[in-house]
Amino acid sequence: MEDSRQRLRPPSRCRRLVPLWARGACALACFVVVMACQPQAPLEEWTLELEQDTTIGAEPVTLQTALYRPRALGFDHRGNVFVLDAGNHRVQVFDPDGVYLRTIGEAGSGPGQLTDPQGMFVHGDGRVWIADTHNRRIQPYTAGGSPLAPLTLEFFPLDLVVAQDRIFVQRMPQTNMVYGPDPQPLISVLDPSGNLTGGFVEPVSTAIGILYMLENMLALAPAPNGGIAVSNTHFSSRIRAYGIGGSLVREIPVLYKAGAWAPLGRRPAQINDASLARLARTSSALAWDAGRQLFWVLAGYVDQTPEGEWIIGREVYRYNAAGEYRGSLMLPQRAIKIAAGPDGRFWTIDMEGIVRAFRVTDPDTAPQSQP
Repeated sequence: MEDSRQRLRPPSRCRRLVPLWARGACALACFVVVMACQPQAPLEEWTLELEQDTTIGAEPVTLQTALYRPRALGFDHRGNVFVLDAGNHRVQVFDPDGVYLRTIGEAGSGPGQLTDPQGMFVHGDGRVWIADTHNRRIQPYTAGGSPLAPLTLEFFPLDLVVAQDRIFVQRMPQTNMVYGPDPQPLISVLDPSGNLTGGFVEPVSTAIGILYMLENMLALAPAPNGGIAVSNTHFSSRIRAYGIGGSLVREIPVLYKAGAWAPLGRRPAQINDASLARLARTSSALAWDAGRQLFWVLAGYVDQTPEGEWIIGREVYRYNAAGEYRGSLMLPQRAIKIAAGPDGRFWTIDMEGIVRAFRVTDPDTAPQSQP
């Protein structure tokens, strides 16, 4: 109990960034070199406008709002906001205006307890599923926040999506002296009892050890028609949408601008300053907006300012389910996670661990003028 109270103290800004393994991956990405692809025709462009609406975790903070390494966002049908507060091993629930409602979970390995959870899925009725990473299990909760029996795993889960009677779980890529590939697919499919029923997204083998983890790290989101969407967080510049049975339905190439048309991400061939200046990361985060029927894609390393500062986690791109580009926006701060709320607001977790909601001026949803 004493250790738990100590963790809940408002953390310093430097401690609010990302887990150690994620910081290591980002650091390694800085040394990755990306080759330019064949040029593509510029897309018809419009830029969406944002107005900040709600903030959670900004100063002054309380024990309920002192978020330490938040890793995921979710919503119920009422618009209540679920924040996976990974560093404090809990889920904090707020109303749509950011007022604290309740806490789900606590630190530990017992029933309903969590240890460094990295992923979360929230049903519209308020049921919650947690990728309880360091306990190697899936921890479900009822709509009232009561723990159910955990589903034990043989791997470290990083994220999950629940659709119909299937649980899609992303496994942490295994590394060894050979650096892969893993003997199992990166996405495991479980039934509601936790039994393995299948898997898909085969891992990619690499010739360079430090690239193996980066090559096989994914961002997950629900997909249309009850499936799942994945995007590689460092390479491939694409969204892959799978059906409920795990078959590939659509592949959407993702194009980055960053003020100019930046190159798409590719596996590196060499390391030098010129190629570092072209580094583009596919998707730091991916979200499905059921209301607008759009994917939101958060870009990672995209381009540099004239002063040499990387534009990281600032640009967001949108694609509909058919793969058509539907505009972009520039965030006022760098983000590590994004989410689309049921009320049309756009949510982020920024680099300092603060949760922000924005209202979007959106040509896709603007009322049509009458003749």
